[in-house]
Amino acid sequence: MKNIKIDSIRNYLAPLILIVLIGTGISSCEDEDKNNFDDFSKSGAFVRFAEPFPTVVDVSSLDQIPDVAITAVIENPNSTVVNYSISVGATISGVAIDQAPLIGDLTSFPATVNLTMADIAGALGIATDDIGFGDTFDFVGTATNAQGTIYTSERQSFDRDTKVVTGGNNSADLIDELGYRNAFEFGFAIPCPPETGNIAGYWIFEMQDLYGDGWDNAFVTVDIDGATTDYTIAAGSSATHVVNIPAGTTRLVISYTAGAFEEEHVYTVEKPDGTVLGPFGPNPGLCIN
Repeated sequence: MKNIKIDSIRNYLAPLILIVLIGTGISSCEDEDKNNFDDFSKSGAFVRFAEPFPTVVDVSSLDQIPDVAITAVIENPNSTVVNYSISVGATISGVAIDQAPLIGDLTSFPATVNLTMADIAGALGIATDDIGFGDTFDFVGTATNAQGTIYTSERQSFDRDTKVVTGGNNSADLIDELGYRNAFEFGFAIPCPPETGNIAGYWIFEMQDLYGDGWDNAFVTVDIDGATTDYTIAAGSSATHVVNIPAGTTRLVISYTAGAFEEEHVYTVEKPDGTVLGPFGPNPGLCIN
């Protein structure tokens, strides 16, 4: 009788043990997957600006560009960052310049950084005289936590088959959402200056494509008191656009955005008083003034 009872107990317990083992294995696999990501709330190296970083720096003349400086405060709200650095890249007169180290080894927070145009130009290997209207500057922040995990503007990816995490350690939210006061991927531009004098009336844009196949995604933007419209050659060798600037307009800004095959793009601008600006191109600049 005892043997029968023992066998019965064994037969009863065996499936339960198997279920427990399977459950433990599943839990172990899930934990293994989760462990491939940092627990960001506890150890993630998160930095932010105390105030949103400015996206434009308005100057009224090229003489003011060397004096441009932006002061910002970097916060370490979770007290997990042991090192933070900044690199800078730029697009100057339509030519891209790769990222270069600008500020390194910030270890105490909050930290105040002063981004001067002289320092930025020096890091990029150019002179401040090379910088003009329409140029843009892009910054990348890199933060490291006590475990040596590096957080950058490069988004993280995870391969479930190999269990390998690659790239940076930031989600899209930390890079794209203004609410986080992003200190990982930020930048500013020196916008084209507004037109001066009597701007009301008809502005005529004569555009040419020297190859005859349209402007390859390039366009001219006309900004009238903050309302923007883009003009281009959709197809063919030429296009004429007449833009009426209403009386009472207080700000008119005209800028050019490059596309492909810039050596084919040429245009002129005729002002309401008959003055013709240009021709701009081939390889037009970003501003007409």
